[in-house]
Amino acid sequence: MPTKRTTINTVTLTCSTCGSSQFTKLATNEYCCNHCQAVTLVEDDVAQRLEKILRGMQAPQQAPLEIKTSWIIGVLAIIVAIIGVAVVTSILGNRDTPPSRAAAPRVVEKPIDPALVTLTNTQEVEDNGRREIVLMMRNETGVKIQVPSVKATFFQDELTLTSKSASPLASSLLPGEYTPVRISVPSQSYTRYALTLERGVTASRTEGRDVAAEKTQLVLNDDRYRFVGLLRNKDSRAANGTKIIVMAYDEDGRLMGAGSGYGVASELEPNAATPFDVDVEMFDNGNIAYYDYMVQSDR
Repeated sequence: MPTKRTTINTVTLTCSTCGSSQFTKLATNEYCCNHCQAVTLVEDDVAQRLEKILRGMQAPQQAPLEIKTSWIIGVLAIIVAIIGVAVVTSILGNRDTPPSRAAAPRVVEKPIDPALVTLTNTQEVEDNGRREIVLMMRNETGVKIQVPSVKATFFQDELTLTSKSASPLASSLLPGEYTPVRISVPSQSYTRYALTLERGVTASRTEGRDVAAEKTQLVLNDDRYRFVGLLRNKDSRAANGTKIIVMAYDEDGRLMGAGSGYGVASELEPNAATPFDVDVEMFDNGNIAYYDYMVQSDR
């Protein structure tokens, strides 16, 4: 192939014929343009300089490890944002969550001795072929109590026959108050019985109302005793479900009859009154020497 003489611009390393910067060394002082195939002969010093230039252009350049300032700023911004979100979430969570409070110390109530709820004046009665055990429950605990039921266990010598339970007429008792209890007797014969409270004695948490009975009378109509009168609410709050309990006695103080009932109106506003009419169920014949009663309004 004929040699085409040309020159190389050693400043920009370009072919003077086509302007290409791609050369191939043919000999010590001879270079060929890869684009136009022009061959250039150069002097020794120029050849050495071109050799260095071509070697530098062809060798792979490893970029120095360089962390740009913009990258650092971006990474720091992301870290700050994450920390900021965590702090805000923590603050909002603490704001929504009510501060924990120390648990109030639990008040342990002193247990009530059941022996201070006495069962007295026990008697066996029969009325129209129905046999019952009648007794009085008295509160001697010193606090208002929720009245427990009474259980009678019947025995034939050492053999247990059966048990009967009954609730007193009153639902609660203030200190010193008492209430009748009537327990049915089984049809089979027995030699003895034992009376016990069915559950432990607990203090009553109900707050009573000041309701009083007025114009009370014990009247006898057609051999039937009735206890009549008015119930008046003397409390500043309304009273509901006011109950009246009446007990009749003979001259010896023995319980002859008892009854319980409610006023005509179930709710009494302050200073309001309502009539009541309670049947007194007699379980013994004889003349009533006196009677007493109590009014309960626990709501």
